[in-house]
Amino acid sequence: MMWKNGNQGRPMSEKVKNVIVVAVSVIALGVIAFGFSAEPASAPTAEDRVATLSASIRCPFCSGESLADSQASVAADYRALIAERVEAGATDTEIIEEFAANFGDSFILDTSTSVWSFALWVVPIAALVLGGAVLVLMKRSASRREAT
Repeated sequence: MMWKNGNQGRPMSEKVKNVIVVAVSVIALGVIAFGFSAEPASAPTAEDRVATLSASIRCPFCSGESLADSQASVAADYRALIAERVEAGATDTEIIEEFAANFGDSFILDTSTSVWSFALWVVPIAALVLGGAVLVLMKRSASRREAT
C-alpha cells in the first residue's frame, strides 16, 4: 500500500510512516492504561454492592440465571442475605467466598480477579504490540535490502 503525503502525490517516507505507527500505538496504550487506572467517582452504596454481587453470583436453583436476573423466591432470599451481609460489614470478597464455599466456584459468574481473566486482557494487547514491532522490523529490513 502506498501512502500519499497530502495532495502532492509523493509517497510518505518510511520514517514518517514509522512515526505514525508508533504514535498511534502509544495513544492506544495510553487509552488502555487510563481505562485500567480510572477509579470510580464515588464509593458504591450498599444497594450498588448488593446489585453487583447479585449479578456476579449464579442462582443455585435456577437454570443459569444470576441472582439479580432470577425471579425465583429463593433468589430473592439470597439477595436479601447478601443485603444483610453487606449491612453487617462483610466485604464483597467475603460474601463471594461464602457463596463459593456453599455452592462451588462454578456459581461465581464474575471472574475478573482471576489470573486467567487478567491473561485474557494482557495477552491480546501484548500480541498487538509484538506484532506491530515485528512489522516495523520487517519493513526496515526490506527497505535496507532494497537500498543495497
